Amino acid sequence: MLDSDAYSSPVPGLGKGLSAEQTLRSAIVHCVLKPGEVLSEARLCDEFAIGRGAVRMALQRLQASGLVTAAPRSGWQVAPVSAGEIREIVAGRRHLEAILADVKLIEADQAHVAKLCDMYAALHGRSDPSLDLQGTLRRAERDLLSLLATRLNMPTVSGWLFDLWDRSARLVTFFEARSTAKLRGADRAALGACLLAGDRQGARAHFAAATDQLEAYLAARFLESSAVLNEPVTRRKRAGRTKAETNEFQPNQERTRTN
Repeated sequence: MLDSDAYSSPVPGLGKGLSAEQTLRSAIVHCVLKPGEVLSEARLCDEFAIGRGAVRMALQRLQASGLVTAAPRSGWQVAPVSAGEIREIVAGRRHLEAILADVKLIEADQAHVAKLCDMYAALHGRSDPSLDLQGTLRRAERDLLSLLATRLNMPTVSGWLFDLWDRSARLVTFFEARSTAKLRGADRAALGACLLAGDRQGARAHFAAATDQLEAYLAARFLESSAVLNEPVTRRKRAGRTKAETNEFQPNQERTRTN
């Protein structure tokens, strides 16, 4: 049901709990589970064919990642879109991604980065409706960033970065679905060139500029989408039901479950 693309976390599932986490994470990042949606453990078990214990463990992990919240008297809720989340994501990326400029690449990594640079040089800025150029570039971008995060040898920091990238992707997915304006994205070939040349200062400058670009896009879409953000969100139908359930989506308030 869910395709793996540019926004899916690249960390492979290990065991039932983490496999469930990856399934639900992908659904949230792709906005299959919509921002602000109240989640029923039983519904998630039925819809994604996951055991109850695995779902509960996955939701606890996703809460720690900032993708879901525990709503009082309502169970779990997909984190709503808010100005506060945008600020948190931008601040986190601005501070943590700069560390990636100091990563030392082994020979095999350098060859991989060089290939990514060549691809970016060929595809970045092109427009071809018949090709998924944006998807290809975003997959390669995530591949490059994931490689750098892995080479940090700082598991906790790497985990924070993976969460920030997934949360960023969720917001971009959400806003791009509601606007004709798309995030063009930074030219990661320039980043690769800095890394291959050992230009740490240039790499830091690239990360800062890319974060500025993301912040400007998210802020602009958030401001223009104020009306959309307050539209009712229709709950997806559960198998066997004939009537849709609806909930009010409010950016800065918790929703209550409709009965």
